[in-house]
Amino acid sequence: MEKAREKAKITDKDIIAKIKRFYADNGRIPFKMELEHYNVARNKFGTWNNAIIASGFKPNPVMFAEKHTANDGHKCDSLTEKIIDDWLTSHKIKHKRSISYPHQTRLTCDFVVKNYFIEFFGLENEHKKYTKLVNKKRQLAKQYNLNLVEVKPAHIFPKNKLGEVLKFLIK
Repeated sequence: MEKAREKAKITDKDIIAKIKRFYADNGRIPFKMELEHYNVARNKFGTWNNAIIASGFKPNPVMFAEKHTANDGHKCDSLTEKIIDDWLTSHKIKHKRSISYPHQTRLTCDFVVKNYFIEFFGLENEHKKYTKLVNKKRQLAKQYNLNLVEVKPAHIFPKNKLGEVLKFLIK
């Protein structure tokens, strides 16, 4: 009951202010999982993108539509992959991007560090095709005895925990 009253007190202006504050602090619009009151925003504006538009920003494009360049020049398929790539670079961890799985020409891994295949599974259980692809990658990792490291949205948002997940890579 207390939480419901708390949520009812949050206004459209509060949501817009939070989005704008996030932008001012981070130089980008927040992902929905980064905003504390995402569900309230969605209820008040109809969709997350409408809340972003009401805040005066352009929503993120459709999945994988916008590429990003990491600080080391690697091309990344998403802002989150850029965050991971930049973390690896900032810790002087040599890494490769988009390396094919064994005996696969079209199925690639996000990052390879030494003998570790590092994947960001950001849309698992959000889209059926994507989840099928994740399961295929897990199967290949098991079949070829690959060291698969799975990075999830909770490892990055709302607080970056890559240092915990990938600490074994730091010398």
